Amino acid sequence: MNSALYKIFFIIKDNLTNILRSFISSFGILFLVIFFVVYLAVRDSVTIYISGSLLDKLASDEIKILPGNVKTVEFVKKPGSKGMSYQTINQIKKMPELTAVTAISRASFNVRFKAELLGRSKAMYVPVCGIERELIKGKVPGWKNFYNRKPVPVIIPRFSVDIMNNYLAMEDLPSFAEKDLTGFPVELRFASGKKNSPQYKEIDYNAIVHSFTDIINFPGLILPADFLMEVSEQFRRETGRSAGFEYIVAYAKIKDTGNLPSVVNILKKMGLRVESQKDITEKAEKTLRLIDGMFYAIMGVFFFVSAISIFNSYLTIVYIRSQKFSLKRVLGFSKLSILLSFVFEAAFIGAMYGVAGYFCGNYLISYAGEILAKWVPVLKSITIQARGTDILLMCVGLSSAVSAASAFVPAIFASNINLFRAVRK
Repeated sequence: MNSALYKIFFIIKDNLTNILRSFISSFGILFLVIFFVVYLAVRDSVTIYISGSLLDKLASDEIKILPGNVKTVEFVKKPGSKGMSYQTINQIKKMPELTAVTAISRASFNVRFKAELLGRSKAMYVPVCGIERELIKGKVPGWKNFYNRKPVPVIIPRFSVDIMNNYLAMEDLPSFAEKDLTGFPVELRFASGKKNSPQYKEIDYNAIVHSFTDIINFPGLILPADFLMEVSEQFRRETGRSAGFEYIVAYAKIKDTGNLPSVVNILKKMGLRVESQKDITEKAEKTLRLIDGMFYAIMGVFFFVSAISIFNSYLTIVYIRSQKFSLKRVLGFSKLSILLSFVFEAAFIGAMYGVAGYFCGNYLISYAGEILAKWVPVLKSITIQARGTDILLMCVGLSSAVSAASAFVPAIFASNINLFRAVRK
């Protein structure tokens, strides 16, 4: 009885020691799996954020029309960049092949935004753009009330609330939620020309905070397009000078998608640039392929370093367990059985690290997401979510394969140990 218990104890102790050594030798796989899980989560979150943007998510029958000399929507005018005139937009709206044409406009005013909160007044210069109501239909609360009226409704980017609350916190003042600021009175001052010169002109308006949104990535104020046009026209009448009113992008639907090539040709002849769902899809896929390429390169480095580390560690284990392998050969174990048992042991340990890496990666994602949102409020618009169990098998398979592959050559050495030299010891 004591002899049997001693044998069982010896077997458990010997195997436990070997397993612990193998676990230590494969520790690098844990970081490989964690990196894999974090990357997939970040990639999915960024993809969802991009595809969820109102102005970039075009349906198969929608196109985006830009001035011919720009590659993206320029909310703030840059030297040399041009826009589309009112006549051009009207011409586009009259095209029989198109329907539901809406546009975003801008003007070259200097706009000062002034608000008074908790007895303190704050004024700052901000860029503005004008959008037509159809662009926010069903996307912004109270969108039906967003038109040229008094006081002027203003939509503010959502991240501005976080910036303001950070400022209030530094002053030991209470923070505000969006619902607290909706309907808040503000002032707008449109100015053009050099101050204290005959060309200088100011136009003041009372405004009100209409709502907050993140559907347009624009660090400024969003105004009704007809209001911005009215201000520009008033400035022209009173000064005889142009306010630089123009359109920067238009969105339209094609009645018959089969006419897309001909419509694109017509718009290009007008000096315009056209993007369709196909164009945006190709660009997004190209960008993601570039990101994936960088990821695979980094993963390759991780894989190489992990494989070399595990390979060296298993060579050491083979040397330590050489007598055991030799005795197995003496007792009649085949080379194949020794090789398979060694590789299976490595694959099992790799699978355990795969499970551990999956849970560690998801924990880091949830923890890092909360921290980044607090440190950088603008990142609140991107929600990084942990991956589900759908990638658990991928993690297990990846880590198991890396461990088994790294242990394969040492396993061959283990199955071919010189029996004579081992027995002579």
